[in-house]
Amino acid sequence: MEIIAVRFYTLWQLYLGTDRLSLQADNVEEVIAQIEERFGSQLREQLRAHGVQADLSIQDYSLLLLNGYSVDKQNLRQIKLRTGDILHIFPLAMGG
Repeated sequence: MEIIAVRFYTLWQLYLGTDRLSLQADNVEEVIAQIEERFGSQLREQLRAHGVQADLSIQDYSLLLLNGYSVDKQNLRQIKLRTGDILHIFPLAMGG
């Protein structure tokens, strides 16, 4: 297993109460599963409190960048990680 950094930005920092954490995983799918287990219900509660119908996974409300490059959400298992990688998680633009 590789040790990577995960960084949260803007609203996710506020809603999750943290801006970063370290996780062990072999691929991006495992990272998202760990984040969902740890923060998923908390994030959905925060989104609902702000008027967003929130029934999906954290990845569905986020832009994912691995080391600065956009992540294809359809192939998370195929995206292998190396120690020192940084997964950046930004909320999608919301509002109107």
